[in-house]
Amino acid sequence: MTQTAPPHPHTPTVPHLPSAFRTLLAGEAVSAAGSQFTLIAVPFLAATELDASASQLALLSGAQFLPALLVTPIAGKLADLHDRAPLLYLSHLARFALLVAVIVLAELGGLDYWTLFAASMLLGAGTALFDTALLAYVPDTVEPAELTKANGQLAVVYAVAQSAGPAAGGLLVSGLGPVLALGVDALSYAGGGAALRLRRRPARHKAARGAARIRDGFTEVLRNDPLRRLVSAGTLFNLAEQVALSVLFVAVVREADRSVALIGFGFSAAGLGSVAGAWASRRFGGGDGDRSWVWALALSQAALLAALWSFTWVRHGEPLFLATMLVYGLAIAFYNVHSLTRRQKLAPEGMLGRVNAVYRTLAYGSIPVGSALAALLVTVTTAPVAAAVAAPLSLLATAILARGTYTTGNAE
Repeated sequence: MTQTAPPHPHTPTVPHLPSAFRTLLAGEAVSAAGSQFTLIAVPFLAATELDASASQLALLSGAQFLPALLVTPIAGKLADLHDRAPLLYLSHLARFALLVAVIVLAELGGLDYWTLFAASMLLGAGTALFDTALLAYVPDTVEPAELTKANGQLAVVYAVAQSAGPAAGGLLVSGLGPVLALGVDALSYAGGGAALRLRRRPARHKAARGAARIRDGFTEVLRNDPLRRLVSAGTLFNLAEQVALSVLFVAVVREADRSVALIGFGFSAAGLGSVAGAWASRRFGGGDGDRSWVWALALSQAALLAALWSFTWVRHGEPLFLATMLVYGLAIAFYNVHSLTRRQKLAPEGMLGRVNAVYRTLAYGSIPVGSALAALLVTVTTAPVAAAVAAPLSLLATAILARGTYTTGNAE
């Protein structure tokens, strides 16, 4: 009798993540690249064509994060109740329409600072909906053991976009103006939305169909010690980080009298660092007892501060500025991948959308507070000193994380 040979015990696994995740990755590759253009174009448009002050520029940098306080809790509930993919592509469509409206107003001469500020807030609302749904959608598309890999691949996509986008955006804005850069971003949202609309339905769909109370997410975070530490640390760090990022344009372009293109190259250097950080996160830091991802948080803040002080410490500070921005990108990407994976694994099933919404509401809601603090500080001191005043909050965030235990079942 012919016998069938048993399967080889070392048969390799399929090297690719599921098609639903690859579709998501393709859409994000397009939209993330365009978004980096807006990162440069909006403050440049406000500073050069709308004559915005240093304080107004600092406020504008945090405008997209203001809606996190209102939209994110609702987005978390929707992400737990419904298919997450429509939430993703509809938010892309809304942001496409908003950017088109800004472009038309700018071309017709009807754009002023407060209209741009309002448009930035509405863009932030779309981003809050998208990001909250995205964090819950990724575990629908991959197995739990693949989460770190999937999050790492998304981080690489964002890092590559941050590497090429800001430098190209800085050059494009300097040469052809900010409106064209906004147009590229609008097209990227259209492309990203189309990719998601045509996706295959994930094989793993965990959306709850019963009641999903918003307050349950807050209750779970307060009850769960590791989640509470992750949310608290993220809130404190984001506040300190936003003070530094809000004054970066002022420090480089106005106080150091350098070209706006250098800002773009700085964010590109951070993007290159993020590629390395995302790659490293797939190999290091995943074990339950590992704390390298915690120390990466403190390193990222130290590097960002050093970038702001580059032109004070060194007469020709451009190389130091770019080097420290690269280290900042590496450290923050490494931290973000592991922090996100731990939140996804520690959240109870059926509550991931609301738990992530709590994180975004508090951690991202602190960003406009950081922008407002930066706007106040730059009226009385220099940009580097303003960032240094808020930096101790990052040390506190690191201390909170270092004392926690994050059991996800990973022994390596």
